[in-house]
Amino acid sequence: MKKSFYGINRALICLGFFLRLGECLHSPKLPSLFSLKVKFFLIGFLLITGSAFSQTKPLIGQVLDSLNRPIAYANVVAINQSTQKIGGFGITNDEGRFKVTLTPGSQYLLRVSFVGYQQFERLITEWDSEVQMQIVLKQSDTELGLVEVVSEMPVTMRGDTLTYKTDAFTTGNERKLEDVLEKLPGFQIDDNGDVKVQGKKVDKILVDGKTFFDGDTKLATKNLPANAVDRVQVLKNFNEISPIRGLDNDETLALNIQLKDGKKNMVFGDVTAGVGPQERYLGHANVFYYAPKVNLNLIGGSNNVGEQTFTLQDYFRFSGGLAGLGGKTGSKVSIGSDDFGIPMANRDNAASLETHLGAFNFNFNPSKKWRHSGFLIGSSSENRLGSSSFRTYLNSGENNQELLTSASLVENKSGLLKYGLTFTPKEETYFKYSFFGKLTDIENGNSLNSNFGQIEQNLATVQSRTPYSLQQKAEWYHAPTVKRVFSMEVNWEKKFQDPLYDLTSNQKPFVGLFPVMDQESYRFLQQQDIHTQTIEGAFNYYQILNATNHLNWSLGYQNIAQSMIGNLDQMDSEQVFEEFENDADFGFQDIYLGMTYKTKWKKMIISPSVYLHRYAWQDQQFGNELTYDKVLALPGFYSKWSIKSTKSLTYRYQTEANFMDIQKLTQGLVLQDYNSIFQGNRMLDNGLFSTHTLNYNHFDMFSGLNFFGNVNWQRKRDEIITTTDFAGINRLLSALNVEAVNETLNGDLRMDKRYNRFKLSAGGRWNAFTTNLVLDERPTRNEQFSQTYDFKVTSTFFKVLEVDLGYAFTANNYNSGALSNTFSTHSPKMEIDLDIYKGLKLNADYTYNSYLNQESGVRSDFEFLNAFLGYQGKKSPWEFRLSVWNMLNTQAIRRDSFSENLISTFSYLVQPRYGMLTVKYDL
Repeated sequence: MKKSFYGINRALICLGFFLRLGECLHSPKLPSLFSLKVKFFLIGFLLITGSAFSQTKPLIGQVLDSLNRPIAYANVVAINQSTQKIGGFGITNDEGRFKVTLTPGSQYLLRVSFVGYQQFERLITEWDSEVQMQIVLKQSDTELGLVEVVSEMPVTMRGDTLTYKTDAFTTGNERKLEDVLEKLPGFQIDDNGDVKVQGKKVDKILVDGKTFFDGDTKLATKNLPANAVDRVQVLKNFNEISPIRGLDNDETLALNIQLKDGKKNMVFGDVTAGVGPQERYLGHANVFYYAPKVNLNLIGGSNNVGEQTFTLQDYFRFSGGLAGLGGKTGSKVSIGSDDFGIPMANRDNAASLETHLGAFNFNFNPSKKWRHSGFLIGSSSENRLGSSSFRTYLNSGENNQELLTSASLVENKSGLLKYGLTFTPKEETYFKYSFFGKLTDIENGNSLNSNFGQIEQNLATVQSRTPYSLQQKAEWYHAPTVKRVFSMEVNWEKKFQDPLYDLTSNQKPFVGLFPVMDQESYRFLQQQDIHTQTIEGAFNYYQILNATNHLNWSLGYQNIAQSMIGNLDQMDSEQVFEEFENDADFGFQDIYLGMTYKTKWKKMIISPSVYLHRYAWQDQQFGNELTYDKVLALPGFYSKWSIKSTKSLTYRYQTEANFMDIQKLTQGLVLQDYNSIFQGNRMLDNGLFSTHTLNYNHFDMFSGLNFFGNVNWQRKRDEIITTTDFAGINRLLSALNVEAVNETLNGDLRMDKRYNRFKLSAGGRWNAFTTNLVLDERPTRNEQFSQTYDFKVTSTFFKVLEVDLGYAFTANNYNSGALSNTFSTHSPKMEIDLDIYKGLKLNADYTYNSYLNQESGVRSDFEFLNAFLGYQGKKSPWEFRLSVWNMLNTQAIRRDSFSENLISTFSYLVQPRYGMLTVKYDL
């Protein structure tokens, strides 16, 4: 009874803290009171954590072989004999030294193991934290018992594979894979659902060695149940194609999620249903089946509470794994995207969100030689957005400031289909055929009010489109001998875009750009059809000279054909707008020959490359054809210094020829917005970009410290930039190759330090852009510097309460000529996970944001408090959960942006407070 009362008391204390904090933050004395509360909270937290930390004691030692030589990367684990759980673990460093932090007062079984040596065991009860323990491992002729040792080690490292035993890092409160990954050392999940390990983005996710929705990280992290995960393997330099494994420089990073034995050869997953006031609803189902030959995954969901498993952003970034071949050789044609002008909604910027998803994934291996795989994804959404923005245009005249309010409804229906056939008759031969298709129907309706002081407009716009793309790709790799490898790739893609723009205004639009006859109201309808077809082929020959040197010769061809027609009509008017007629064809050809040399010298890998391209392109408009051709040599360089097995430094240099597409060339005018028109430039040439990337990784299980960072510097010569000519409140845009060099410099640093009961993480990101533009026929230099810093400490108290305390600071500085502004945001955050009593759990998170526009001195404070109370009995498949989002009923948030001709600060409406009761059943 005492234990029950104690658990309930803990819950009341935590709830009282959040409610009291909310009251304080609504006080009129907010700045000083909030600062004072944060200081007291930090002091209290440090005192508690300091007290808890003092209850632990390190066990230090050194592992040697029979000749007194240190053994590096030996596994050290201490098992608590009372609980039979891991009390602490470590891995020896290069000197064979280890440090394991344990709680005194218990007896531990110390186990030390390394491949090829007999396992060492010793019971310990007392130890001196200042005296180093000497452990000698004897060589063994057999590796019996090795599997058992590996299975209970929290972390093991073998070659390029790092394996985490997840039970050693999780608390049992995790619901999905993303919750598990966030607990692992060196892992990070960003706001887009992308997973990073040691600062590098994960390219693919596998489940028991099979691709999961073509390796998409977000679908995996949002849907795989946490209780099904046994181990997470980090696969560096992953390549499923055996003949060229180790020959390329891609450094693909993959995760393999190993399932628990009880989840194999059976159906598992979960089904969730929920309802709440204001007609809130949620339904979601995940069903998985994994067997040696057949893997099936089924995901379905529908809700109006902002849970977005698959978004419109996800649709546009989904490539089906069929990347083009030109990017590997330094060529890029920047084809206009399907999402231009469509606002991307999420829980942070939308007033309401309603989404529906159905997805099916399969892998079928009828034999060791054949594999069938694919997926089908269907989704729809209806999102409402509301915002007001203060926009400063970068023109030198009057009327350069606008107050714009908007209400938007974005409706979307989309589908994706992928099928892949893989044939591997033997290890030396690999063949794969893939088909990928995507189709969407998007409509974005907006009601706008534009106020330029003396000029006010009421507008309505509708942007709709039904783009689709079809792609086929065939790959063949063959190694007839250990010294030679041949490969061939063929890619075909067809894209169609049909943007329709419907504009209605109560005032005469585009004054100063083109004449419009007087009417009571004005409605324009612009139609475009854009067809794109791409054919690519590449042949590669690898000559392995010896164990540390090889050559790669490449011969390839790319052909892109585009056509575009467009026109503009004014409703209820006989006026003809010939300036908006477009009828254009564009052809682009690239034939190239390339050579890459790769050598390994001691701990260094060096790989220079050069590709010789012969480019030709044709632009035909209204019977007039222009043709161009040129020859370019594009060098590249890759090097990697493996300082130690836990430290590496990688450098890449790449040159890229960046070409325009048909939309940048068309001479006819194109409406882009209610006050902007674009006209192409037929005299455009390619830009030439050079990119330097430096990446450093440090992963040390001995000290529990992970440190990684990267720097990216890009210089853009002759970049195709957007020019702007202002006519009052309207803008005429065009494209131009700018002579001055544009530059970007990006940096990212992150570290985390793990103790027995704590995890500290901190990081910073820096982005600097310098862009030379032409505004009102005057050369202009735009500069942007963005910086973000974040810190988080995670600790567990009394084995029932996990607390995350974090803080983030972001500042964006924009400069253009005499105009300059800085926007900053301070965001302290706290999360708690509390086991109240026998399956009753409380989860809550609170974030406070203080946003400042330094030029105007306007400050905006907004905060979010979410709480979730759930109950699931031991070994029960049923979970009941009460959720409340936005408990403080925050109405809006602040954001800012910077483009080539304006600076904007936004206020977005967000979803109001709402609650829901959900029931989940584990299959």
